[in-house]
Amino acid sequence: MRGALLVMLMTTSLLPSRAQAAKFVDQIGLVDKLLVVGGGIIVLLVTIYCIKCFVKPGERQDRHIKRRILNDEDGDRP
Repeated sequence: MRGALLVMLMTTSLLPSRAQAAKFVDQIGLVDKLLVVGGGIIVLLVTIYCIKCFVKPGERQDRHIKRRILNDEDGDRP
């Protein structure tokens, strides 16, 4: 019982108050917001491009490495 009370006292003293949290949120500037939005846009574009490459890869040549491996051609082996 004493241990639980001690843990509760320690955690409540370590947590910031609502006023401190509100002050921190007010300090977030335009540069910080632009960095977060820019990072989100980059992640979104990379995700879209990866899905596009998985769905429609576009390897159309007969001598593409994928076709040589899948068809097990021996032409390039020593």
